[in-house]
Amino acid sequence: MQYFDQQLPLAFLVADMHGKILSYSTLAREYFDLNDGHLKSIIDEESIEKLIHYSREPGMKPVKLELNMKTKNAPLALFDVHILWDSDDCANMIFLPKDSSNEGLMNKLMELQGRLASTDFELLEKKEELEQVLIRLNQLSGPFIPLSESMCLIPLYGDITADKINVISESCLKSVFAGEYDEILFDLTAVGEVEDKGIEKFTQLIKTLNFMTGSVIKLIGIKPNLAKLLNNYEINEWVQLDQSLKQVLRVYFDRKELGAS
Repeated sequence: MQYFDQQLPLAFLVADMHGKILSYSTLAREYFDLNDGHLKSIIDEESIEKLIHYSREPGMKPVKLELNMKTKNAPLALFDVHILWDSDDCANMIFLPKDSSNEGLMNKLMELQGRLASTDFELLEKKEELEQVLIRLNQLSGPFIPLSESMCLIPLYGDITADKINVISESCLKSVFAGEYDEILFDLTAVGEVEDKGIEKFTQLIKTLNFMTGSVIKLIGIKPNLAKLLNNYEINEWVQLDQSLKQVLRVYFDRKELGAS
């Protein structure tokens, strides 16, 4: 076994086809115990089988194998081994230790990816819960209240947004369709800010209810800024503006009394 007296940046050794080590470099001597002079003393048994399966044909291109090596510092250490067989049927081998820090980093990245995936799922669940809460809040912001067999009230609370009116429209139209209401009241006294898309959806709801019932829709407690916005949609033929719910109910029940008498 000959010492290869040249400074190389990687561990290098030459072995014959039977595994006998013929020469080695300085780093190879530092990494491995070469006293037995055979590859079996420095390569793990399973990795030896892997190495044997590699065809020993001279002139082949270099091949890279991943082998477990027995080093002076560790019972087993993973190396990338580059092998080239020469015309003398000898294996020229370069050993590159796998960087354990990189493996640790990859493990940390995989762990982080797993946590992120779990967090994304939890966020999705929270998002779905929040959406359900918002839908419920929008439903409560415009409850459908039957006042009699023919009259119903929908008081609106808070800002008028497209999402809110969409939710309210669904429950309102179902209830009106299921009943026989010819007087529909919207109490807008508690309305806050008004979005353009929200008022657009609201006017669409009014027109749909007018078409379904054939009756004028009564709007109660409209503030000046909301009245100005509604004027832009030219809905006068579909609505009647009233100052208070009390006034509307007085007229309604007076009319009922006259009809009963």
